Amino acid sequence: MRTITVELTDTQWKALQYVAEDPEDWYNGWAKGRADAAAKDIVRLYTDTKVQAGQPITAVGTEAVVQAAYDENIIQTAAESNKNLITS
Repeated sequence: MRTITVELTDTQWKALQYVAEDPEDWYNGWAKGRADAAAKDIVRLYTDTKVQAGQPITAVGTEAVVQAAYDENIIQTAAESNKNLITS
C-alpha cells in the first residue's frame, strides 16, 4: 500500500473547507475514485487488446489485469509515455 502526503497552505486548506466538510477525507475519496476509474480503463484496454489479437486472457481480477497490462507492455506509466513523446 502506498501513502501520498500533500502539503497545503492555510489558504488552500480554508478553500477546501468551503467545498468539503472534511478536506482530508474528500481528497482521499477523490484519489481512490480516480485510481479505480483508471483501473477500469486499464481492464478495458487490456481486454480489448487481447480479444482483437485473438489471445487468451489469463489474468483474473483487477489487480492481476493491471499488472499484466504493464508486464505485456499494453500500457505504460504517464511518465514513460511523456518521455517517449519527447524522444520521438
